[in-house]
Amino acid sequence: MELSVTLLVIGAIVLLVSTQVFIKQAERISISLKLSPLIIGLTVVSIGTSLPELTVSTIAAARGDMGLAIGNLIGSNIANVFLVLGVGILAGKIRVGTTKTQRNIYIMTGITGLFLLMYATGISSFIAGCILLGGAFLVTINEYAWGVSGRKHEDAKLFTKRKNIRFSAGDVSKLTGALVGVVAGGVITVSSVEHLSLLLGLSTTILGLSITAIVTSFPELLTTIFSEKDGEEKITIGNLIGSNIYNLALIGGIVLLFSSWKFITVYETVMLIMATLAFAVVVVVNKGKVIPKYAGFLLLALFFAYIYFLRW
Repeated sequence: MELSVTLLVIGAIVLLVSTQVFIKQAERISISLKLSPLIIGLTVVSIGTSLPELTVSTIAAARGDMGLAIGNLIGSNIANVFLVLGVGILAGKIRVGTTKTQRNIYIMTGITGLFLLMYATGISSFIAGCILLGGAFLVTINEYAWGVSGRKHEDAKLFTKRKNIRFSAGDVSKLTGALVGVVAGGVITVSSVEHLSLLLGLSTTILGLSITAIVTSFPELLTTIFSEKDGEEKITIGNLIGSNIYNLALIGGIVLLFSSWKFITVYETVMLIMATLAFAVVVVVNKGKVIPKYAGFLLLALFFAYIYFLRW
């Protein structure tokens, strides 16, 4: 037991540190390209913070453990809303955008609905994977187009204040090293979770929906806190929306492309729908305004309720 817990901690640390290095280097490259901060959050940062989910879920799927693979993705999306957004609201001031943010929350809701609809209708996992990957590709192209447009219009003032940044070969080397670290951390994390599952007599699905989901959501949490501290509130909200999009579209697509569907319980489905709708309501209701603190307390209360009832 002690060895499995120790390995889980080591894997989580390697995963988190490597992810943070990757995000910082990816941000530098994106800023040098003068992309809108919201779009940086929605694409580069959100894909970066989703690397732990990508690594853990693909490794688990490759080992035939679809319970952990899918459970981790669903659990991470729930944790991103109830835990990460909840903490972010309480830790600082998150002002909701009026244009791109509003459009993207509907995209996130649509991707979640599509994922659950394809599962409910029993569509082939391979076809579902292709559709989800196609959706991820279209979202990325669309976000880039909006990012280019944003630097000419609503984000123009921001770019006049920012210093010009040029990325070097050293940045690319750090990016590559960070990716290696993420994969190594993912392998250790999956192995330790599977061992804990055997020792505790719990399914890897339950651990994927709880422990692994929380661990793989830490990059989003750290990015949320640090971006608020740096005054990059657009990256904060964009990162969470983008992460939830790519978790299901990109990572879910990759997993389903090479594996079969895993049984998704009613509880998992209901909580994923609740988290998605809660996020959408918070964004739409607070359009152009700072999200009130009581919303953060409510989201955290929902997270603790989710974890408590998960064991049943």
